[in-house]
Amino acid sequence: RLRLDQTSKADPLALLKEITQNGISQDVCVNDLEPPAFEVLRSLKKLKKRFIASNRGDYSAVFMSGSGSTIVGIGSPDPPAFVYDDDDYKDVFVSEARFLTREENEWYREPMSSNATFSKEDSLSEAAPVVD
Repeated sequence: RLRLDQTSKADPLALLKEITQNGISQDVCVNDLEPPAFEVLRSLKKLKKRFIASNRGDYSAVFMSGSGSTIVGIGSPDPPAFVYDDDDYKDVFVSEARFLTREENEWYREPMSSNATFSKEDSLSEAAPVVD
């Protein structure tokens, strides 16, 4: 259902620069696969809309990851209460996630231990609840 004539004209490098300088906001979260995925799976669109509607300043952005089925909220590690309270979402998987940060020219570094924990001071990234 992807229509190439309806894809974003945003420059990916400009978006990356904006994220680097100002952090993630709703304006820089561009996913051309979101509209066609929402056409096919209307419940995913409904989930995103409810997530945004329940946002009381807890999230700087809410978006679909990749080609779907994951909706991500950047900000609070806690998902909206409706995810737990509404029977429509009883089978939804909820997980806290964090962005990986790395040094320039570094791809991956093994964690110090498998039980490593990170505080907000350890990472420049915000927590992101993942609803799948």
